[in-house]
Amino acid sequence: MKHYPLAVFSDHSEVHFDLSTAARLARVSEKFVHLCERKELITCHIILSGEMGLRVTDISKLKIIRHLHEDMGLDLEAVDFVLRYRNRIQTMKRRMDEMARRMQRREAKYGAEIQILRRQLSQLSDGYP
Repeated sequence: MKHYPLAVFSDHSEVHFDLSTAARLARVSEKFVHLCERKELITCHIILSGEMGLRVTDISKLKIIRHLHEDMGLDLEAVDFVLRYRNRIQTMKRRMDEMARRMQRREAKYGAEIQILRRQLSQLSDGYP
């Protein structure tokens, strides 16, 4: 029987997998998972069976770590640096998106106020010869 790599697609971040399954999903060894935990790049959690496991979000992060470490050749300290700045960039992007939404709401509000004032001005000017 031919074995195919597993791929997990889940929107629920609280789904947990035991370490061996998580390692297979991320295409790394269990030893690498333990190393990443020691370096505090990921956090293992105790799952219902009493074993250590990883959430789907941690597995996704582990895939990124593997890519940066194995494919890009970065050591784990550099990977930590990249992940921290990646998080900062994502946070800044979320803030900028929220600021843009607030500005659009304000622009719409002020546009509506301008229209009201124009109508009032038009009504006033219509009443004067």
